[in-house]
Amino acid sequence: MRRVFVLLLVLLLTLSGCKTSSRNGGYQLYFRVDPETSTHGAAIAGQNYPGREEPGVEELFAALMAGPPQNGLVSPFPQGVTLISWELSDGLLTLNLSEQYGGLADVSLALADYCLVLTMSQIAGVDSVQIQSDGHTYHSRSHQTMTSQEAVLDPAWLPQETS
Repeated sequence: MRRVFVLLLVLLLTLSGCKTSSRNGGYQLYFRVDPETSTHGAAIAGQNYPGREEPGVEELFAALMAGPPQNGLVSPFPQGVTLISWELSDGLLTLNLSEQYGGLADVSLALADYCLVLTMSQIAGVDSVQIQSDGHTYHSRSHQTMTSQEAVLDPAWLPQETS
């Protein structure tokens, strides 16, 4: 469990500055930065959503599963993942994904989770996201409900090294 916590902390630290708001020029789709072409910087980056002005859950999910057309980005999602169902209640968006999503673990799971969370949090009324695989939550996660604010850290908030 400690190893997973440390990996998630490292991931969150690398996500610094990756979120943009849909209010600042349209929706963004978030994907993993290709580790083959980038050795430092953010682990996740956004690209403009090419679809309609006010997309819904299904449209954004389909665009994520189609993958990034932009070079330097890769899909963090397993092949064949589908959206079984979704529900938005009191600001919590619950995504029930197909069993393929359940094959993710550790950093791969965290990257995929936050690509979904950052993308879906742009939808009006979505404050937090819960992701299930085939109707089940992950017991390895430290918490089941995630927000976009967790994935974006301002470097000024990080502890400064002292001499």
